[in-house]
Amino acid sequence: MDHIFTLSLKLLIHDLNAAYENSLLYEKNPHFSEVELYTSSQKWTPSHLVVGMLSEILPISDIHPNICFLCIRDRFADEEETTRKKRNILTLTTNKKLHQVFNEILSIFARYREWDMQMHLSVVSNQGIQPLVDLTENVIGNHIDIMDATFKLLGYTRNIELDDPITERLIAQGYHSDETMKQFLDLRRFEEFEKGNDIIVSDDFKLCKYVTIKRVFHANQKPSMYVVMHCNHREADDSLLDLFRIFLHYMEHYAGLEHLHPSAFAASAQYLQSLLDGSISNMDEAISRASLATIPFQQDYQIYVLSFEDHFNTPLAKLSADINENLLFSYIVVYHRRIVILHNRKEKTASSATVRATLEKHMQRYPCIIGISNPFSNLWEVRNGYEQAGCAIEYGAHIISASASSQNNPVQFFHFEDCLLTLLVTKSCNSSPNLFKNSSIFQHIQLILDYDNEHGSQLFRTLSVFLNTGKKATETSQILHMHRNTVLYHIEKIEQILSVSLNDPETIAKLYLGVKTWESGMTQII
Repeated sequence: MDHIFTLSLKLLIHDLNAAYENSLLYEKNPHFSEVELYTSSQKWTPSHLVVGMLSEILPISDIHPNICFLCIRDRFADEEETTRKKRNILTLTTNKKLHQVFNEILSIFARYREWDMQMHLSVVSNQGIQPLVDLTENVIGNHIDIMDATFKLLGYTRNIELDDPITERLIAQGYHSDETMKQFLDLRRFEEFEKGNDIIVSDDFKLCKYVTIKRVFHANQKPSMYVVMHCNHREADDSLLDLFRIFLHYMEHYAGLEHLHPSAFAASAQYLQSLLDGSISNMDEAISRASLATIPFQQDYQIYVLSFEDHFNTPLAKLSADINENLLFSYIVVYHRRIVILHNRKEKTASSATVRATLEKHMQRYPCIIGISNPFSNLWEVRNGYEQAGCAIEYGAHIISASASSQNNPVQFFHFEDCLLTLLVTKSCNSSPNLFKNSSIFQHIQLILDYDNEHGSQLFRTLSVFLNTGKKATETSQILHMHRNTVLYHIEKIEQILSVSLNDPETIAKLYLGVKTWESGMTQII
């Protein structure tokens, strides 16, 4: 790994445990690869920290603006100590001798350089995450947990105890519990994890009584690994953050998805993503790559797409892993903040009912619309199936928005085939609204709605139920809780208003399309 070992000024000062004067240099917090003792004849390197006495360095500091000096005060402050001369000086107020301070800094460099080298060798030999954490225990001293994208525990500081219930459950179970996941959800931690590209400091104490420092690594724009440090021994300050970053540099080696998931799962997910992206150029290539991804090219497939109400605050990787464990004959990938399931319908143990039941069980805390494609026979049709499921989601979103009662169920399924006719009409109308503006499909619906508004009647509701039941007056009356004769009267009234007969198949078809389109709310043509 390409890496130049450096230590920050704040980390050095912390470990020196010496008092210092306020300084612009301290606030800048430069990093150094070496330390050297001041001599008047030496040429210095900007990446080196020069240690000396203030009386020797003050006269020459302004002619070496690129060199940083750490000085021991051996003179009284006076007008010579201008801001310009001291801009690259940090002054210690200590009774220690110069050689003592210099030797302590050398020891600090030696200790951390040894740690850095051990981590480097561990990563180069690919020893794994836990050995890397073991090397860090005595250096950082705080409790650290490492989790994969599904919040499964990959490693932790085994000899540093932490009196935190969430962490205790994590270590005992090997993964974060449903109770913890709900707490993350309620506090919108998933959104924080999704957007965080650098160190995150949490000091609200809502989940833990200690300050926590987190780093979320991403792969393919999705969280791939979580590193969490609890400041239960060493307090959170800039020096600790600098030390943590040294550790994170090597932890990044294990952050890619390929290091955290079985190769077969990674291969199938990458293959599905390529199909969805349209980056596979032809069917021959799709067939060839399917064998490498261990997915049968010819099979009875169906696509399920899960679109979440609050996708930023949803643990997509965790949910997809849970689904993958419970749907053994499905292939899962997170794509454009949605979960895409390629389901093998051929397996009798994984029926559509099983899929629906599994999804309902795991998604209760995460409101979503699930679009379902029509079945297809080979993987070259995956992208088309995804678009069908997307259309079903679009339809479902409008239906839910238009119906307050439908919002009570957090998980709702919509099949492309069931909304096909409505989609055909609305997409045609929305692309050429003037063409359909005066069509009977919409004009008839408008006439009925106008009548209802003027007379306070419910002819539209009666017509909708009557058509959905296949023109069964008795069944319609039971659904609407009205007498059968009243239903027949309403139907006769509708025929009079529209000057049509509901015994005419073409009239029935147009009215059905008009009702469905209006109820979906997918077009504003009326």
